[in-house]
This record gives sequence, structure tokens and C-alpha cells, in this order.
Amino acid sequence: MALPDRIALVGFMGSGKSTVGRLLATAVGYQFVDVDTLIERQAGVSIPELFRRNGEEGFRALETRRRLGRGARRSGGIATGGGAPMRTVNHEFLRTGCRTFYLQISAAEAQRRVGGTAGRPLLAATPEGIAELLAARHHTYAAAGATIPSEGRSPLQVVAAIRALL
Repeated sequence: MALPDRIALVGFMGSGKSTVGRLLATAVGYQFVDVDTLIERQAGVSIPELFRRNGEEGFRALETRRRLGRGARRSGGIATGGGAPMRTVNHEFLRTGCRTFYLQISAAEAQRRVGGTAGRPLLAATPEGIAELLAARHHTYAAAGATIPSEGRSPLQVVAAIRALL
């Protein structure tokens, strides 16, 4: 099987990007980059703290620089932050520079998996707010690549579904 240079995972908070990304990278022999983890490590503070300090736009600019600096220059697996594909430059990179998969879950499943809002700066406290944010992002996620339902599946089942499409 000839693998693409980069495999990227997009999706809403709690969709499994980090967990599936690590497993997938191991399965295909790629290095794995979780953009949020990379940003936290390099900044020395948490994502919520970066949002407090820089606002969403400042955080998104940092996220874009990290994606360009690390993800675009080497082969491997990339788990994006939930909002990363919403910036046009990131969306185009995901569509044209990666084989991208959208890990799809429902708003109710996102609420169940993520729970409270701690550590999730943009996660609205209400189920309605989660549904609104997911609805606003769904089309962009789906346009980035193949949709893989992750709800009701184990991470290994999601990895198998992705591998079947590679």
C-alpha cells in the first residue's frame, strides 16, 4: 500500500483525533503530531491559558504557524485542533497537502465524551451551544476529506475504517 505523505484528522472536540491519530500513526509507521499538544508544550501553558492571553484569533494564528512549521514539512500523521480547519489557509493545506479524514460525531456524543467545559475554551456549557458550534463547523470538516463516523466505534475500529480507505 502506497501511503500519502501526510494523513490528517479533523473533527469536533471529543471525536477521537488524538487517540485515533496515535494508533493510526503507529499502525502505518508514521510520526504523529497532535497540534494542540505541540502548542502547549512549546508555549509552556495550556490551550485555555493561551485563549485567555491571546483570544481565539491569536490562538488560531499560533495554531496555523505550528501546522505550517511542523506538519507541512514532513511525512506523518497530524491531529488538528477542532477549530483549525475553519481558517482558510489550514483548510486548503488539509484538502491539498494531506489525505484528510473527518472523524464525525453527534453533538450529544461530543457532550458525553468531553463532559464539562474545563480545558475547552470554545465549548458552550449547554447542549444547544455544542450543537450550534458543531453545526457551524460540520460543512468545513466534511469538505476537508473523507468522513469516518467515530460514534459507536472503538478507536481501533476507526483506525481500521481509515486504513481501508488508504
